[in-house]
Amino acid sequence: MASKIFTTNDQLLGSYLRNLMESAGYSVLTQKTRIETSQEQQQSFGDIDWHSELWLIHDADLAKAQQFLQQALSRESA
Repeated sequence: MASKIFTTNDQLLGSYLRNLMESAGYSVLTQKTRIETSQEQQQSFGDIDWHSELWLIHDADLAKAQQFLQQALSRESA
């Protein structure tokens, strides 16, 4: 069964992490989820928002994939 390992509203970051993990040999997929925004946010951003969920296909790789993802995110924030 697949496991959700990351969620972001930054579509570029979601695509980057998916590509990075696939190039490292992990089987992943991205699911985009529509999020309805509040009345206040609608005035600024429109009435919908999209979140990307990154899912790992093979649960046996979960611990290594989470560690890999954390390392990738820490490099990006440095």
